[in-house]
Amino acid sequence: MLKKCCDYLEDWGLKIAFVESASAGYLASQFALYKNSGAKILLGGIVCYDPSVKQHLLNISKDLIQQHTAESLAVTQAMAHAGSRLFPLADVVVACTGLLKPGGSATLDKPEGTFFVSIYHQGQITSQQYYFKHSPSLRLNSLILAVCQQLLSVLQKENLVTSSKLF
Repeated sequence: MLKKCCDYLEDWGLKIAFVESASAGYLASQFALYKNSGAKILLGGIVCYDPSVKQHLLNISKDLIQQHTAESLAVTQAMAHAGSRLFPLADVVVACTGLLKPGGSATLDKPEGTFFVSIYHQGQITSQQYYFKHSPSLRLNSLILAVCQQLLSVLQKENLVTSSKLF
């Protein structure tokens, strides 16, 4: 799935950037390792594991983090918006928060293994919540697959609309 996603970005000439918390740079590293991604599609990424980095680097309000927790849909969407400002040449910004391992803001409704992914593309944000069982390393493997599927869904829908306008 990563190959398909990277090929798609490269074929359409799209640049991607990442703003990651729970995944701690894993998503960007996977795109960097694939083929010519570093030179062709990947602009870069930011790891904002600690809430203070979200506040001070991304300018996400302390109130938003306190109200929703650092690992939440609302904060992930704010991270995607911030990424679009920090990476103005990016066609796509992927933001991710979640609970990779014990700790953080886990609850019965948001257990360890929960992730939030928000994709910023053409002024719109598409978000998804995921839950992955098993070990942290297997969760990261599941996360990259889910992110690639979500990303392809967003981009292919947009490009289908663009292509249909040509006729």
